[in-house]
Amino acid sequence: MSKSDPIRERYFDALARADSWADCLFYLGGALSLAALLMDKAAHPVIYNWLQILFAVSVFGLFAVGLATRLYLAPRAEDKRRQDFVGNAYGVGLSGLDRTEGYYNNGQPPGTRRMAAQILENSHFSKAIALRMVGLERAKIVVYTALWLICLMHRETDLGIVVAVSQAVFSEQIVSRWLRLEWLRMRFEKTYDDVCRIFHATPPDQAFDAMTLESLGVYEAAKANSGITLSSRLFHRMNDQLSREWEQARAQINI
Repeated sequence: MSKSDPIRERYFDALARADSWADCLFYLGGALSLAALLMDKAAHPVIYNWLQILFAVSVFGLFAVGLATRLYLAPRAEDKRRQDFVGNAYGVGLSGLDRTEGYYNNGQPPGTRRMAAQILENSHFSKAIALRMVGLERAKIVVYTALWLICLMHRETDLGIVVAVSQAVFSEQIVSRWLRLEWLRMRFEKTYDDVCRIFHATPPDQAFDAMTLESLGVYEAAKANSGITLSSRLFHRMNDQLSREWEQARAQINI
C-alpha cells in the first residue's frame, strides 16, 4: 500500500517552522538582553539604543509567532489530523483532499474497534518520539541549570545578569517546555497501556466503546494541554523501526 500524509506536509510542517522561529527569537532576545546589560551605556549610547530596539522587536516577534501558533497553526493542524483520524476509523471522508494513505495500519472493520486500534498505534509512535525528544531537553536543562547556578553563586556576577539568566532558564522555552514534554510522554504511555488493556480484557461492546472514547479524550487533551508539537524529523527517522514494532504489537493482540 502506498503511504501519503498530506496533513503533515501542509499543516504540521508549517507549525514546526513556526516553533523554530519562536526558538530563534527567544535565544536572540536573551542574547540581546545580556549584551545590553554588559555594555557601557555612557560609552556606546548608539549601540546600546539599537540593542534595546532589537530586543523589543524580538520580544514582539516572539509574542506574534506564539499567538499565531496557539490560535491558528496548531488548532488548524490538529483539526485536520482529527478529521482524518475519525474519518478513517469509520470509513468516511471528513478531511476532503487532506486524507492520509497508509498512515493507520490495522485489520479492524470500520467502527469503534478500528478507532481503538488507531489510538493504540498513535500512542505507540507518540510515546517513543516524545521519549527521544525529552532526552535532548533533559540534557539542555542540565546545562542551563549549571550555568544559572554558577551565575547565582558567583558573588561578582551583576544582579541584572542573574535576573536575565533566571528569566531565560525558567521561561516557557526551557524549564516549562521540559516539564510539559515529560508530562506529555507520561500521558502517551498511559494511553497506550490503557488501550492495550481494553483489547486484552475484551469487555462488552458498550463498555469497549466507552473506554475507547475515554482514551481518545485523554490522548487529545494531553496534546492540547501540553502545547508541544512532536518532531517531524524524529518521526521520519524512527518511522521504519516504530512501524516494525507496531506490526509485532498488533499481531500479539490480533488487530
